[in-house]
Amino acid sequence: MTRLIRCVDQIFVKAELDNPGCSHKFRAAQYIIEHAIKAGKIIAGKTTIIEKTGGNFGFGLLAASSTYGVDVDLAVGLSFSKRKSDLLEFLGARLIGKEMLASGMTPKDVVQHHLDHQQLLGKDYFYTDQFQNQMGVEAHRRLTGAELASQLHQEGINDAVIFVGCAGTGASFTGISLALREAGFDVTAMLVEPAGCDMRTGQFSEHRIEGASVGVPAPFLDWNLVKDVYVIYPNEVLTTQRWFYFQTGLLVGNSSAATIAIARKIKSDNRYKNTPVVTIAYDSGLWYDDFMAVTLASSQKTDHCDSQFVAKLHQNVG
Repeated sequence: MTRLIRCVDQIFVKAELDNPGCSHKFRAAQYIIEHAIKAGKIIAGKTTIIEKTGGNFGFGLLAASSTYGVDVDLAVGLSFSKRKSDLLEFLGARLIGKEMLASGMTPKDVVQHHLDHQQLLGKDYFYTDQFQNQMGVEAHRRLTGAELASQLHQEGINDAVIFVGCAGTGASFTGISLALREAGFDVTAMLVEPAGCDMRTGQFSEHRIEGASVGVPAPFLDWNLVKDVYVIYPNEVLTTQRWFYFQTGLLVGNSSAATIAIARKIKSDNRYKNTPVVTIAYDSGLWYDDFMAVTLASSQKTDHCDSQFVAKLHQNVG
């Protein structure tokens, strides 16, 4: 069970970075692999898992599959953290289709090519297919969300809660929201999207909040669960990473900081000031040092802007 951290003003953050693989993606990876093994779809020593991932699901697959001696082949998009892709390879994943990706193919194209030619490649693949596998929702409903509900009950919270989350596949957002409802909570679910993105209309922009609004509509996001959508900007992410570090000693990742920032914004809204707000620390901020550097640099509009920005950060932290 991962920790539930209580911050100021009744903001609760479930530290999913405590999982093996250091993110919430381990939940779905383990759930999918265990069910596939029980169904005979994955056979140790014969089957190779294949997936397209930006990193976190890959780490989850490696951590979950290592127990069973199952190999993992991953197509990692070039826009994702190079530190993650290097470490995935170091830990034993085979990164496939590097030349194909460099030539302009998508990770999805790379995976499909390998599936189509697996016999020629000498492979027997099992495609975990995180963007189509309903087991991801079940993992977060039965595991992450059920744990969170139990922890909230232990904190004496038994009625209304606000849940704030991002959506890549939408599996965690939907699964956790459903689990909280099933546990008897009156849940108001708020979705966070990076500036320039609108999944409802299919609008996406380039951004570095990995795991949120990933360029395609989230296949498992149940819009009937979404009360409101909040927009997050890079400087808000950076400010909140600092604030949360000084609150807890944890440096969280970009999507984690995005949801925590919105949780704080919601708590400042008089409509919600008496309602506990719950969110997820999806992964660690140690992956994203380049994001921090670029965001700080973009804030330096004049010679003296850096000191002004740092002063603003301290003001926001306070």
